[in-house]
Amino acid sequence: MAWSRQALARARLSRAAKARGGRPTREESERRQLKVMDAATRLFLERGFDATSIEAVAQAAGVSKATLYAHYTDKRGLFAQVLRARIGLSLEPLSQSTETQAGERRGGTDLAERIDAISRHMVDVLRQPEAISLQRILIAKAPDFPELADLAEKEGRLRVIGAVATLLEDYARRGEVTIEDPTLAADLFLAMVTGPYVSMPLLPVEGEEAALEERRQAAVSLFLRAIEPRSPAVSGAAGGRAEPGETASSPGA
Repeated sequence: MAWSRQALARARLSRAAKARGGRPTREESERRQLKVMDAATRLFLERGFDATSIEAVAQAAGVSKATLYAHYTDKRGLFAQVLRARIGLSLEPLSQSTETQAGERRGGTDLAERIDAISRHMVDVLRQPEAISLQRILIAKAPDFPELADLAEKEGRLRVIGAVATLLEDYARRGEVTIEDPTLAADLFLAMVTGPYVSMPLLPVEGEEAALEERRQAAVSLFLRAIEPRSPAVSGAAGGRAEPGETASSPGA
């Protein structure tokens, strides 16, 4: 009798599920989304934006087009989600760790070590074939879809600049560096380090690794020298530009 009641209960649940159209569970929905994102990322990177269709993504993910359209209105929305996810995977750990370092001075790590580590991470990220493919797509599609370039700017470059600026500001407050505008300093530092990879999104030619590493080290060294603390005498001499009719020795004359 107990078995019969259980069987009837299962049958009622099954009929109810069919009546609802077989709505997937939360876990099933999450698995489908992961499959869609994996398939979309692979196809966009392999084929580019124009040659990738919603139908191809649905087929590669093993879902129906209706399922895909239920979450993404069009191919542009799907690519934006792929872009957001890849930016997060590559740059979010850097932003989080830099923000943490700005508030916690742990283990006696000095700014030079942290700046060097940040530069290495940025170069490693930008040299990945996936990052290069995404950048090529962005360059090609930016005129048609400026919101995608805006997404990469806000969630990628500007977030990293903000994290580095927070770190620099912390050291400036402690008097360990001299920086008037931490955000501008962070922007210039990242531009020096990432310039070759941003301006020409191509895989480095064999044999250039040593030259690229030498350039990275030179950029880090140049930046650290530029923000070294200056003594009051030096700062006064550098910043004491005399106005017309005044002398440097007697500014009030």
